[in-house]
Amino acid sequence: MTLTQISLAAFVAVASGGLLLASLIALKKRIPAFLATAHGLGGLAALALLFTAALRGQEATPALTWWALVVLLSGFVGGMLLFRVVFRHRATLPLAALHGGIGAVGIYLLYRVAI
Repeated sequence: MTLTQISLAAFVAVASGGLLLASLIALKKRIPAFLATAHGLGGLAALALLFTAALRGQEATPALTWWALVVLLSGFVGGMLLFRVVFRHRATLPLAALHGGIGAVGIYLLYRVAI
């Protein structure tokens, strides 16, 4: 299993945690702070893993890997700004869907590279 495939598995795990968070928002339940923090830290760890995989590939790294990294990084930064700064205690479902949609596009791009 390559490092890119491991980072894909990490992003899928983080995305499943994001689906849990979105379902809690939809059900209007209180989101435990540790769950949101774990989602963010997991995303950061998966980004670091993907960045390492992209750097280790050197010239052989496909351009799509870098595009996936950029899209996933923008989703991470957007999530941090939206849910930790601007809408700290009042996350809405459309914002969660926007954040998750960006992540889904990044995961799809990474999937295309990892297969």
